[in-house]
Amino acid sequence: MSDKLNSQGVKDIIGVLTLKLGFIGLGMMGSSLAIRAVQSGYDVLGYNRTRSKVEGLRDRIEVVPAISDICDEADVILVSVTDDDADYEVTLGNHGISDYIRPNRVILDFSTITPMMSKLLNEKLKRKGVYRLEVPVLGGPQKAMRGELIAMVGGDRDKYEEMADLIRTFAYRTFYIGGIGDALFIKLALNLLIAGYAELLSEGLAMIKKQNIDPRLLLNVLNVSGYKTELSETKGPKMVSGNYEPTFYLKHMKKDLGLLQRVANEYSVYLPVSGALWSTYTGAVSMGLSDEDFSAVLEYLQKVNRISK
Repeated sequence: MSDKLNSQGVKDIIGVLTLKLGFIGLGMMGSSLAIRAVQSGYDVLGYNRTRSKVEGLRDRIEVVPAISDICDEADVILVSVTDDDADYEVTLGNHGISDYIRPNRVILDFSTITPMMSKLLNEKLKRKGVYRLEVPVLGGPQKAMRGELIAMVGGDRDKYEEMADLIRTFAYRTFYIGGIGDALFIKLALNLLIAGYAELLSEGLAMIKKQNIDPRLLLNVLNVSGYKTELSETKGPKMVSGNYEPTFYLKHMKKDLGLLQRVANEYSVYLPVSGALWSTYTGAVSMGLSDEDFSAVLEYLQKVNRISK
């Protein structure tokens, strides 16, 4: 394969969709990003550590057996994994990206990890002449497949400009935030707000149900007020009907709240509500709700309060 990423950048290459994209991490979000790329005309390769989870994708993208194949064939590598440990493993671990990637390649990392880990990964890759941008996003898998995510980008500004058209394949709004780590601070702050809103809405609904009042009445009032949100309008009705089909796993929200605790400790920031939320989501995980949507915190509260459905 010719070295397409040279000093002149890749804007023209992106414009004619000649870039080959290599996705590492084909979970709920990673697979949605990969499918979106295929539908947008890109040549796509994919790798996932757990091979059994990608059987359903083989008729849509080319699944390869090793990260080395991604590094050999892809012009841009897109990473979407669960947490710090997973990102370290696929990037710097044995047979990870750093073992095979060539200078001047670009990595777009969509994973939600700590800013501290992002800085570590960036420092190691920079020594190899590799460009890495952190690209945490807001919005679930369905929005990813429609290109309706909101992307926050941290890293080299010039490289962001070169990659902007590719990022817009997945995101209808992009924000350049600043240096490595900055976009992840914004992402974690947003997830704190989302987790808190789901918790508070669940507490309100639980209180109403405890009084044998139809919880839909609370939603009816809330959703015609100035305090409505996309969560109250789209997830609220599903929550009261007991439908927790996941768009973002509850276990992953718990993970992100744990990341917030680590960030708070690292930077000496007092975040009392995030700690309380982490406890609640941890309780929900221990009650077997890990693989439900994060809004299933309502189910946890109903069980704790012995509220009948």
